[in-house]
Amino acid sequence: MPEFTKSNAKQILIDYLKSHGIKKRYLAKQLGISESTLSYHLSKRPAFTVDFALAVSKALGISPEIFLNENYKKLVTNQKGESK
Repeated sequence: MPEFTKSNAKQILIDYLKSHGIKKRYLAKQLGISESTLSYHLSKRPAFTVDFALAVSKALGISPEIFLNENYKKLVTNQKGESK
């Protein structure tokens, strides 16, 4: 199965939070999870999933495209074409 998130999605999020002065505590609260759970997601252990990318994007009010790669974009485009 192809990967749908960018290989550096976690680092993109970490850099975004830092550059915008957003605390992990704030994002965790917006996501409805603990700060330690967010830190766990940002560690190397779990994968940065599409669901997590979409949730983070919604919580921050940003486009999820900064976390998603071309495979996801192609999938979405193909599905839109099939539903016509």
